Amino acid sequence: MSERQLLSLESKFTEGNFYDLLQSYKALYFRFSSQKKYKETVNLLVSGTLNFLKYEQYSCAAELAKNLVETYKNFQTPYSNESKVNIVKIFKEFKGEDSRGKVAFMRDAIDWSAKFGSDSKGSPEFHTLLANSLSKEHDFIDAQKHFIFSDSPQDFSLMLKSWSSEADEDEKDLFITRAIFGYLCVKNLKDANTLYQDSLTWLKEPNTPLLNFDRYLLLTLERDALPLFNILRQKYAIALKRDPQFSKYLDQIANVFYKVPVQNSSPFSFLTDILGGLVGGGGNSNSSNNNNNSNSDSMDTDGPTIEEDMLD
Repeated sequence: MSERQLLSLESKFTEGNFYDLLQSYKALYFRFSSQKKYKETVNLLVSGTLNFLKYEQYSCAAELAKNLVETYKNFQTPYSNESKVNIVKIFKEFKGEDSRGKVAFMRDAIDWSAKFGSDSKGSPEFHTLLANSLSKEHDFIDAQKHFIFSDSPQDFSLMLKSWSSEADEDEKDLFITRAIFGYLCVKNLKDANTLYQDSLTWLKEPNTPLLNFDRYLLLTLERDALPLFNILRQKYAIALKRDPQFSKYLDQIANVFYKVPVQNSSPFSFLTDILGGLVGGGGNSNSSNNNNNSNSDSMDTDGPTIEEDMLD
């Protein structure tokens, strides 16, 4: 496509007939695609999307943006620094109130990056962009799902701070623990540690039994220490019962780090289960209160003493 043709299309935006203009873009898109003109197709779609965004025509922009990702898939474009630039630029220009097209576009882009990139879970950068966007809209449940596969545990921690701001102080450790377990279920120990440390800076009570379990768990997973892992689960059984899903996550963590078989679970189902379960805000207030019963006297607030030779 020549520069003159692009300029001719762009000049029509001032006329305000956006529907007809969209049809012109789509007609050229189908023509170039059928003719296998990859460069012309990409240039057309990027230019058209950005112009529709400039004029705040977000539904039109979302439609062309979707076509761009389809083009990447159809031409089997590898995910690279060069190819991702268009995705990032377009996503950052979406500033409309209706975010459905924006979210759908990035989810399509994540799918493309998973199929034609090096990370089977999709681009961590894309996950971060989408997670932060969802967080700003207070869609914390979906944001958390994407933060698990992102490259910014610091942003994840800030999102959890915002999400838990209206929860009781004694329930905030549940938010942190769910996020840490999510990271560990996909064997991301590094970011789990970072999120834990960052979260301690904004928590008023950083020494709850559950957070102490998190601390010792992260230390244990640095080593080949399945017996100690099992001891921790037993010692902190009461705290872990505050969320019925924790047992499932810890079974998966044992499988990921120590190859302990997971009962009644297919090799590919755990991610779906985890992402489906990493929802909800704080804990059940009744569960939290139950920790104050007589059985909790056996729970040392500082957790079990872990001798250095046990961690060697």
